[in-house]
Amino acid sequence: MSDNRKLFIKILRVELEEIENDINLLIELYQSRYEKHEITHYVQQENGALLEREISCLKKLLPVLSTFPTEEYQDNESFIAGLKVFLDNFVKENQFPHAVFLLAEHKIQKVVKYIF
Repeated sequence: MSDNRKLFIKILRVELEEIENDINLLIELYQSRYEKHEITHYVQQENGALLEREISCLKKLLPVLSTFPTEEYQDNESFIAGLKVFLDNFVKENQFPHAVFLLAEHKIQKVVKYIF
């Protein structure tokens, strides 16, 4: 059971890294829209700053994720619930955008389909 949970964390890390790549694409999209005068400089700057904070959160989260105590949970349901609390607390304690938790939660549900 513990091996599945460790695999779960590894796959979740890959999924979270993918979010970082997606956010970088959004930053490029906003820059392109600004250059085409589809959005104002202010909108481009605000969106870019928020997205950069989300990337910063993911970069801090990835190493911390490996410290999550996978063995402390009796079943997979409590493991997933504990992981969500862990991630939510991390985002709140570091005052990162709540969107990061929501994205991570979505990825957790995706990985659940693969592993459990």
